[in-house]
Amino acid sequence: MISAVRKRTLSNNSNIDFEKLSEVVLQDMSPKPEKYSIPVIVQPKLTRIERIPARYVLTFLTFLGLGIQYTQRVNLNVTMVAMVNSTSIAGKENETVSDECPNIFASANVTRDYPEGKYTWNPTTQGVILGAFYYGYVFTPLLGGRLSELLGAKWLLGGGIFFTSLLTLITPMAADLGVGVMVALRVIVGAAQGVNSASMYAMFSRWAPTHERSRLLSICTIGQHVGTIITMPTSGFLIQYNVGGGWPSVFYLFGLIGCLWFVFWVFLVYNTPAEHPRISKAELVYIQQHLPQTSAERKSRPIPWGKIVRSRAVWAVTVAKFAGTWGFTCLLTKLPAYLADVLHFPIQKNGLINASVYTAEIMAMFMSGCSSDYLRKKNWLSNTNIRKLFETFALLGPAFCLVLIPFMGCAHWPVVSLIVMSMFFYGMVGGGDIPAFVDIAPELAGTIFGLANGIAGTTGFLSPLVAGVFLDSDHGGMQQWSKVFYTSCGIYAFGAIFFLFLGSAEPEPWAVSEDEPPASPGDLSRKASVRSDIEISLSIHASGSSTTWR
Repeated sequence: MISAVRKRTLSNNSNIDFEKLSEVVLQDMSPKPEKYSIPVIVQPKLTRIERIPARYVLTFLTFLGLGIQYTQRVNLNVTMVAMVNSTSIAGKENETVSDECPNIFASANVTRDYPEGKYTWNPTTQGVILGAFYYGYVFTPLLGGRLSELLGAKWLLGGGIFFTSLLTLITPMAADLGVGVMVALRVIVGAAQGVNSASMYAMFSRWAPTHERSRLLSICTIGQHVGTIITMPTSGFLIQYNVGGGWPSVFYLFGLIGCLWFVFWVFLVYNTPAEHPRISKAELVYIQQHLPQTSAERKSRPIPWGKIVRSRAVWAVTVAKFAGTWGFTCLLTKLPAYLADVLHFPIQKNGLINASVYTAEIMAMFMSGCSSDYLRKKNWLSNTNIRKLFETFALLGPAFCLVLIPFMGCAHWPVVSLIVMSMFFYGMVGGGDIPAFVDIAPELAGTIFGLANGIAGTTGFLSPLVAGVFLDSDHGGMQQWSKVFYTSCGIYAFGAIFFLFLGSAEPEPWAVSEDEPPASPGDLSRKASVRSDIEISLSIHASGSSTTWR
């Protein structure tokens, strides 16, 4: 029998008091005396473990995991300088380099304290090795997203990072075996990391309450850029001071950190809240109540590919992600060359500016994630309008900044300010396309993100390739660089307009289970379904670990 308080709570058309709801559900499941009146709502005492919400532990470990993943992605970009013997390949390039801007740093002394590398890889070979990662990366996000929905994201995400950590540890050995082995290893690393990224979305579609979704996913995504920021100075320190043999120690360090992280992931993370043995019952009810479109125990359905490819919302978020990734990749892969060849920044300042760019994006991503959740909680804008607002800033903001750079000419610090501002605007994706994948397809978020991320991943080699076409004849010419910036601006603008007109953040009909059709917040049938979902999760949870909660 459902208690009177419980009936009144579930049938009320206004907002549900979730704390009272959790207490009522728990009391209904516990033994009752023969004679009792209306249950008294009492706040349970939480153990020390329960005081830390399980979804926050998951967010923190995912933040660290994605950070480690990015250290393993970009560490080769830094170590490549120390791995090659630049003296033996010097003088082989025949392109011209204009010197339009004065070198205001000519008096700066830049010394090379580390020894020359032993590999005679020319610039073309270096480009093939560095680009090999993306040839593997573009093919696996879709596979990873679907597998995480079918098998659970815990082992796919955690196991993927553990596997790439092992590959990172053997990278110095692969380099000794030759270019072919090195390229193959980087392709495999890229393929494994493509699986990881999509798994995160499938995991949080079951863990993130709707009004916390932007914030939690933004924090996880920030981990990628924190990893990049940490990699640059750490790798430089290990190489410059020849710690542990120089550049090989970079791969050993980040590989070992990834293996250590995997231990914590195995014991602290679970696929769904209902499976977690240490989650508080109040948090379990709270999460389930705020995820009406999904159920932890519901079996995955076949993918409606026909409806997906015809969905305007899917193509809108895919195009927006492609546009943002194009500009982001182009700027951050070519920024060091622009600062060095055009503005003549020394390598020390070059690294500091790159770190500033990432830091600006991190700040904006966190702020936009929190702000979008706040707007959603207050119901000041619809969810679709919130996503469009932040995505417009994220794409048109960088376009506006980059289009001004050629007009700044050789004004060093105004140019740097515009570059940093462009990445600050791009960080607004924390409230835009990042959570939109879970919004439009709660049960197929991994698959949809995998599809979009696979397409966007092609920018990893397409964007630098297009930039190279413009810059091959003159690396230092302002006119040639303006073509690079204007191309990115055009793609940014196209993505913003496309998402503004066709984008949506409402659940697609094909992404909602047939046994739980979408309905208005006040619909009693939906509330009954939510109630059943809570009871099932609590029953499974209590039967497996009932003694934990005393």
